[in-house]
Amino acid sequence: MPPGIAKGLVMTELLPSWARLLPKHFTASGFVLRDNRILLINHRKHRVWIYPGGHVEPNETPDEACLREVLEETGVHCRIVSPRDETLGEPGVVEVLHVPWMVLCERIPTDTEPEHCHIDFAYVCEPLPGEGAHLTEDTRETEGIGWFTLEEMGSLSLFPDFRRQVTKLLSP
Repeated sequence: MPPGIAKGLVMTELLPSWARLLPKHFTASGFVLRDNRILLINHRKHRVWIYPGGHVEPNETPDEACLREVLEETGVHCRIVSPRDETLGEPGVVEVLHVPWMVLCERIPTDTEPEHCHIDFAYVCEPLPGEGAHLTEDTRETEGIGWFTLEEMGSLSLFPDFRRQVTKLLSP
């Protein structure tokens, strides 16, 4: 039995009580970093600055969803820098995906659809060479976009957990 898993643990005990009965949606997001700055979008619906990301579509891996969502919301082509040990795969049979920097279970209250949870695979990314200088905002989902240092983020409206996550990621 893996360390940290108690014998006889019921699977629903792995989630907090508020999340057990809510529908789960798989999402993927990217902490896109460049020159000690992070790429953020001002999310239109939630009215906070956050990393680009969104729902994993059918027949799409979380890795693919992360890169697609970053491109759709910012116009930046990226690569995931989170680790991936390709030696554990089997060519043509088993592909090893990137390890997310973190995986979150996020409660999503909304006025337009039933409350649900996002199971968010969050990856650390960097722009491809030559990318990132020009940003293309998706105004259907965002009300602002930009690169920010940790200090510049001090005055931005952020979810408290997101501020802690970015602080941990960007702190030496």
